[in-house]
Amino acid sequence: MDANSDEGRKGASEGGQSDDAERRATEKFISDLLARGEAVFEGEEPTPRTTHVIKREDDGRLTVRRLRFFH
Repeated sequence: MDANSDEGRKGASEGGQSDDAERRATEKFISDLLARGEAVFEGEEPTPRTTHVIKREDDGRLTVRRLRFFH
């Protein structure tokens, strides 16, 4: 039974690292969109260059929704 407990902790640790990497990648993606002027926060007026809308969820996470493609 102890071996299973160790495996559970090992898996949780690995999942935490994966979640952290995913969060950093999302933050970088959003930061880059904002830096290029391709995103606005929900409720802001989109510009002609806006391709994405960023929404802050109730739990504090940021989600991105594609508005349109820019040609």
